[in-house]
Amino acid sequence: MDLNDDETLIFKTSPSWKSQFGKHVMLVIGSILVGAVVGLIADVGIGIAAGVVIALVVFGLLWAERSRTTYMVTSQRIQVREGFLSKEVQQTRLDRIQNVTLDQSVAERLLRIGTVDYDTAGDDGSRFRMIGVSNPDGLVRLVDRTQRDAFDAERDRNARAEAEADARVRGRSGDGL
Repeated sequence: MDLNDDETLIFKTSPSWKSQFGKHVMLVIGSILVGAVVGLIADVGIGIAAGVVIALVVFGLLWAERSRTTYMVTSQRIQVREGFLSKEVQQTRLDRIQNVTLDQSVAERLLRIGTVDYDTAGDDGSRFRMIGVSNPDGLVRLVDRTQRDAFDAERDRNARAEAEADARVRGRSGDGL
C-alpha cells in the first residue's frame, strides 16, 4: 500500500494459521494415513518419506493460501488485498465505515480468531471482511480508536483553518480603519 504523506500504517496482518486449524488436523491425519498405506504396500521408510513429503507440500499450500491475503489499517483507511500473481484490492476511508460486525463461532472463540466485517457508507453495498484474524476484539477496538483519532485530527485542522481565516479577516478589516 502506498501511504499518503500524512498517513501512517497502524496494523498489518494476514489470516491466522488457526483459521485453517481443521485443514491442519486433516493434513496430519492424511499424511499419517498415506504414510501407513505406502509403508504397508512398499516399505516403512518409503511410507514415512511419502507422508512427510505430502505434509510439507500441503503445509506449503496452506501457507500460500493465507499469505495471499493481507489486511491493513492506516491512520486514514482500511485495505483488504488478495492475490499473488493477480490481485484484488479493496480499500475505504475510515470516515466511510458505518457499522462493524464481529463474527465468531464457538470454535473460533476457543482459538481466539474471528471475522471482522466493515459496512461502508453508500449504496454500492461495499463490505470489507477480515477473515480469520487473531484477536478480532482488539482489531475492532483499534479501528474504532483510529477512527476517533482521525475525526479529532480533522476537527483540529478545521478549527485551525477557521481561526487562521478569522485572523486574516480581522487583519484586513483593521487595515482600512
